[in-house]
Amino acid sequence: MKRTSTIKSALGTALALSVILAGCSGGNGANAPAASDSPAPSAAAAEPSPGGGGGAGEEHEPVTLRFISWKDSYNELYELFHQKYPWITIEQIPVNSQPILEIIAAQEAAGTPADVTEIDTDLITFEQNGLIEDLGPYIDKSDIFKNATFPEGFFDTMTFKNKKLAVPMVDVPMWVLVNKDLLAKHGVDMPGNDWTYDDFREIAKTITDPDAGEYGVTTQPEIQMRLLSTKAIADGHAANLHYMNEDLTQSLLSTPDVMNDAKWLREFVTKDGSMQSEADANATGNVTKEFINGKTGFAIGGDWVLPTLKEKASFEWDVLPFPKGKVSQPGYSIYGPLALLSGSKHKEEAFLWLSFQFTPEAQKWKIDQGANASVVDAELTAYYDQAPIWEGKNIEAVKMARENAKVQPGLTVPGWNEYNYNNIMNDIIFGDRDINDLIPETEAWNKKTAELRASLQ
Repeated sequence: MKRTSTIKSALGTALALSVILAGCSGGNGANAPAASDSPAPSAAAAEPSPGGGGGAGEEHEPVTLRFISWKDSYNELYELFHQKYPWITIEQIPVNSQPILEIIAAQEAAGTPADVTEIDTDLITFEQNGLIEDLGPYIDKSDIFKNATFPEGFFDTMTFKNKKLAVPMVDVPMWVLVNKDLLAKHGVDMPGNDWTYDDFREIAKTITDPDAGEYGVTTQPEIQMRLLSTKAIADGHAANLHYMNEDLTQSLLSTPDVMNDAKWLREFVTKDGSMQSEADANATGNVTKEFINGKTGFAIGGDWVLPTLKEKASFEWDVLPFPKGKVSQPGYSIYGPLALLSGSKHKEEAFLWLSFQFTPEAQKWKIDQGANASVVDAELTAYYDQAPIWEGKNIEAVKMARENAKVQPGLTVPGWNEYNYNNIMNDIIFGDRDINDLIPETEAWNKKTAELRASLQ
């Protein structure tokens, strides 16, 4: 089957060239049909009624959309969608740790092609092999998109060669988690939302008590991966997360300012003693590797930690925005991409599922789960105050995290999975790796990404 062969070729290309995103791969797919070869959507691809509603009074053939997704917690969202479009049912195709390219190929080979997918590799691999639609024409015809206001740069991380290849299924925010009981034990008040990186460091030292097995900061890769690269932006040392420059073409990881940032965090282990090394954490039972243990004052968390904290935490916890730096106070957010598959037999209905994500009812449901609102709207901002998940918590910090968020790059950055910033920073911060290793590693990757980018022109 021609289409299955194309997908298998895409998978082989992805594995061979390893083009983007952490844990992802890519390729140039030069012999594959481009996504733009797919027919443009008809006017009906927007919404069946001008307001994007369910087309009351219209007759529709029942449609089942096949949706490839990791999540098994979207049932309420599926029902909300079904209420709006009662002739459409969502059937989830679980990922179960299988590469999504393989799932797409298997579904098409079985004659039951999927319609919509979350993405686990780079968008370039999908686009170069003609697997996903350019959403631009659909979005241009959509009343839901026309009537919504999005944050500046909303589509940037999912646009390649002026094609909108995906939209965020969810905007995953992050915050600094705070063990308020541990702060109180040492006479430290909950910091204000305008706290600084100096405050963060000083409090972490103050609340550290090795004899009690208590430390200021969790021994956790998220600390360097999220907080340290956000600090680089806050202090004016980088323009984007993970030490990327303004147009995401080169890494600044080996610049003196960023290397000094790494030394700063490394001193939490080597000088302050407020954070354990990997070896020390292992030697003391790993209790400081998980914030839920109650033995650390600060950690980084996102919506995924909230259910466990609310159910199992034996201490009073809260959230703070990422600290303020010398020039700004950015936050950190991840956009989970959602794409319309070119092999779908129900493209118009599939786009309804994509556009539904940005309706008030879907946005409020996502806020209830701890996610950010993707739409700029006063009603949604006010809804944070009503969301049960944030009852009694620092809701203003949650709002700040949304307003100040920088979005994690990678989906359309060539060679992203070969960018070794995460592993090398872990080894420097929590181990004994030489910080000067950043220089050759970064120079090699900058050369590689430039070459890959040129090959994709």
